Amino acid sequence: MILDKVGPCWRIGALALACTASAACSGSPVLTGPGSASLRVVASISPIASLVAAVGGSKIQLATLVPLGVSPETYDPRPKDLVTLSRARLLVENGAGLETWLDKLIANAAKNDLHVLVLSDGLPVADRDPHAPAGMSGNPHLWLDPVFAQAYVRKIAAELERLDPPNRAYYARNERTEVRRLRALDAWIRAQLSKVPPDRRTAIVFHDAWYYFDRRYGIRDVGAVELTPGQEPSAEYFAKLISLARSRHVRAAFAEPQFSPKLIRQLAESADIHTVSDLYDDTLGDAPGIDTYEGMLRYDVANMVRAMNR
Repeated sequence: MILDKVGPCWRIGALALACTASAACSGSPVLTGPGSASLRVVASISPIASLVAAVGGSKIQLATLVPLGVSPETYDPRPKDLVTLSRARLLVENGAGLETWLDKLIANAAKNDLHVLVLSDGLPVADRDPHAPAGMSGNPHLWLDPVFAQAYVRKIAAELERLDPPNRAYYARNERTEVRRLRALDAWIRAQLSKVPPDRRTAIVFHDAWYYFDRRYGIRDVGAVELTPGQEPSAEYFAKLISLARSRHVRAAFAEPQFSPKLIRQLAESADIHTVSDLYDDTLGDAPGIDTYEGMLRYDVANMVRAMNR
């Protein structure tokens, strides 16, 4: 397969996949776009899809690869994902080691006019938790910082404008609107977290998704239960985490609904701290109010503030 660099993304040069399947057979949820929309876009995860939808609006047909409630770091692609990708003109992914399964999927799709936009490219990707095994890639969860999300939106708009010049003004207008919304979200988060005394802004998380968010808003992240996606911690490390939670006066342990709550509850009970097991980060929720990027973060922050103030 030959990769030719085209602007901010990569054009995949290979034999096209012979596929005559209908749009319905992809099985991926279409978030926006009537039948008249000509630009087919696929996002890797639902939080990114929400940002793409905000910019693309009615001018694109948008599908998401990783279903709601599923972790992208342990996702196993399905045959219908190959069909979905083979029909797309643009794939929008996070990168930075989040979607390790995507390269093989792209190669198997072998679509000669597929463009891949990697949103984390050029942004300051931090290393994973220092306790993580050697060779682990950087922390990919930049989108949980609304300031980085603004950079994502600008990249999305630039790529849609490049691929669909007749609708350039439409995408640019949506970009400005969404950036304003994200700036307002950033200000709202700061105001909410200011209600938490500085000495209470500590947390333990299930996996290290909140690194960028915590550093943006002054939360001390004591550690993560799961250092390697899909792998339980050793007994020795888990005991150290409990000790840290006690010595650092951690107020709450945060986890996500796509993971088993067993370990986080065990840690919380051992350290005598509160548990919040339904924060959303790698995936949106399917209920109204948590089914958009902004709604997800507003829901999460409200729960964080409540837990840290107990």
